[in-house]
Amino acid sequence: MTPNGFASLLVVVAAGLCVGCKKDLPPPPVAQDTTPPPPAPEPLAVVGVDLGRAVGSDHRVTAPATVFTVRDTIYASVATVGVAPTATLVAKWTLEPDKLVDSTVASIAPTGPATTAFHVIRTSPWPVGKYRVVILLDDKKTMEREFEVKK
Repeated sequence: MTPNGFASLLVVVAAGLCVGCKKDLPPPPVAQDTTPPPPAPEPLAVVGVDLGRAVGSDHRVTAPATVFTVRDTIYASVATVGVAPTATLVAKWTLEPDKLVDSTVASIAPTGPATTAFHVIRTSPWPVGKYRVVILLDDKKTMEREFEVKK
């Protein structure tokens, strides 16, 4: 046998031995999703209350005011952020010191920033004085705004 023939024989024998003693290799790594999970929805919260004489189709005050006349309709625009399958907003309108004038309830189910409008109107003139509107979210006081009615 020639040296080259011997070398070829060794390569064939070595290859056969390697096939017979093949190690079990670990499975290939599974691709992992490195995308972070979406953030948890922001809890519902009242973030603003504006008063005025009118609101637009988006329920936002278009004519801001804190002083009204005895014949005005008074609007409160309540801004919320967050998500809730259902929630209750209440606007309690009082004449100082704490005489309840009106209370209005709105059921909402926001999926992000939203605006809810409330209003009070009287068929007779408003009594002159200082008033307050208190906004409650699910029976918890969140914000209040003071306003005045003048002749």
